[in-house]
Amino acid sequence: MGSEWRKTTWGDLISLEYGKALRDYKGDKGKYRVFGSNGPVGWTDKPLVEGPGVILGRKGAYRGIEYSPDPFFVIDTAYFVKPKTEIDLRWLYYAMIHHRIGEINDGSPIPSTTRAAVYVRELMFPDLPEQQVIAHILGSLDDKIELNRKMNETLEGMAQALFKSWFVDFDPVIDNALAAGNPIPDELAERAAMREALGDLSACLPEHNSQSGGHAQAGKRKPLPEHIRTLFPDSFAHTEEMGWIPKGWEVGCFGDVSKCFDNKRIPLSKNQREQKKPGTIPYYGATSVMDYINEWIFDGIYLLVGEDGSVVREDGSPFVQYIWDKTWVNNHAHVLQGDQGLTTEHLMLFMQSQNVRAYVTGAVQLKINQKNMNSIPFLIASYDINRAFADWIDPLFEQKRKLTDSGHNLSKLRDVLLPRLLSGELVVSDVTHLEVEGFA
Repeated sequence: MGSEWRKTTWGDLISLEYGKALRDYKGDKGKYRVFGSNGPVGWTDKPLVEGPGVILGRKGAYRGIEYSPDPFFVIDTAYFVKPKTEIDLRWLYYAMIHHRIGEINDGSPIPSTTRAAVYVRELMFPDLPEQQVIAHILGSLDDKIELNRKMNETLEGMAQALFKSWFVDFDPVIDNALAAGNPIPDELAERAAMREALGDLSACLPEHNSQSGGHAQAGKRKPLPEHIRTLFPDSFAHTEEMGWIPKGWEVGCFGDVSKCFDNKRIPLSKNQREQKKPGTIPYYGATSVMDYINEWIFDGIYLLVGEDGSVVREDGSPFVQYIWDKTWVNNHAHVLQGDQGLTTEHLMLFMQSQNVRAYVTGAVQLKINQKNMNSIPFLIASYDINRAFADWIDPLFEQKRKLTDSGHNLSKLRDVLLPRLLSGELVVSDVTHLEVEGFA
């Protein structure tokens, strides 16, 4: 530890200020982030605090620590931090994580972090230049992780937009029907009018390098290549199950186009997981990674659909996880791959577009059993159309996997560096010479 570090208390460095009550913040309207005890909870039009700033959860089972580079609002279940001396606020954010300030508990029935309990804790405090270097090192890693996450959102948004255009709105079929002078069903007339108003009777693909998430604008559309456009029919047929669908397409079920590997799943108790540590192989549950172990039962690209517990999101869509490489999955998630010419990514985009509440059973423990999942209606296009769709989205998901893996590696590097930098064990001048290309 450098000679510039000195012993002090949190009460000498900061004041924890109460947030304020706020109404109507849970939507997506507003310019400024709203933070609660467990992180971002919504948006509002007026900030409470000018950024940058640090937020500390005050009440609840989990009290997180957040950093905002921009102005923000804090509701009354959290604190915002006011420095009493000159401090780099991003260094302060990492220092509070390192010292586990969010885990301080006053012992009351409702878990809480009190100001008095925080203020008496001691820490070693470096001078401002060293704070700034530490914040820059760790902040650069977090900034890259966040950039990767946003790029993944864009890539998946492009794939979702194309899925909706081809398999929900039937844009290529509408365009072909308009070009051929064929009738448009009343249910699709509004969409057809919008397509016709573009002045280009060809469906379009979003550009691979688009930053718009795949939402093409009038005058900026590129037509489908001829060899893809001719794969789509130029008329519609009426079905009892799904109404008007492209002529020649079939109404099937999810089970017709998916392979299920549930019989290969193996649940592990907490003790069994402990016996398989340390490890880097993710152990998946219904909605997320629950642990990391040193063995695997799956190796490849799969789609996980939550089977029981938290199975449905607020919009009615199921909890899905897109996984690859070596993994272990317990018996709370269905393990699936695409079949009959459909990719696993195609299945994921389909599931993300579905409201599955009608297929959920159980009053206390919600469940989507395999039979109900397989019975979800699925509109099956021709093999050639499905393969053309796969050829388009495969590069997007390949890039998504690379960016996600890069983010995981960067997170590991940050988690290694953070305690050593914040304790003074690692001199910051040494970090600038570390070879980190393997983590980029």
